[in-house]
Amino acid sequence: MAVNYAVKLESVSKSYGDASPQRIFESVNISFHDGEFAALKGPIGSGKTTLLNIIAGFLKPNFGRVVVKGIDIVRMPEKELAVFRAKTFGIVPQTQNLVLELSIAQNIELPMIFQNIPKVERAKRVQEILQRVGIPKMADRIVGTLSVGEREVIAIARSTALDPPILLLDEPTEALDPAMTDMVVAFIKSDHVLKKKTVIIATHDERVTKIAHTIIQVKKRMP
Repeated sequence: MAVNYAVKLESVSKSYGDASPQRIFESVNISFHDGEFAALKGPIGSGKTTLLNIIAGFLKPNFGRVVVKGIDIVRMPEKELAVFRAKTFGIVPQTQNLVLELSIAQNIELPMIFQNIPKVERAKRVQEILQRVGIPKMADRIVGTLSVGEREVIAIARSTALDPPILLLDEPTEALDPAMTDMVVAFIKSDHVLKKKTVIIATHDERVTKIAHTIIQVKKRMP
């Protein structure tokens, strides 16, 4: 029986610098199945964020292939890759990239506007997402007035706006209190279970790792 892979890294190596290159990864081979929930663990500086950025195509490996949904994105032209990325990945980086002057609903709607989704459909999806997050009455709140934890919830909610098959999350619960962490974990788990999404998440949080199918220990390549 054929195995379907959401993401497959084949002999991936990554280093920075030319004169004295700093090696991060060397000959990495990792596969993530469709519908898998994988947690990346490792100390600060081990390369978890670099690995997520390679999977998303923001960084190119020095060597190797990064195959996402059967397509090698390493050789994909940048404009084509940007379109593919928007449709394939829901990405939540460590640094939130929300628009603070806009409302919660407007922030969630923004990716759909860029994809030319009709207004009626956008409004429907926004309400569905707000309902699932548990904040349907907060749609008009300006994001700049929210706490750090509330913004993280909105960032994760927005990452699902286009219903992408793969979620990439970088330490989404790092700065959250226990109540907010529980809300974020519940939302991620429900999106994974109900919509069969592949989740790849960098985290130290045991509440996240205990619901993961796979835990990958990321170790920086030493000089």
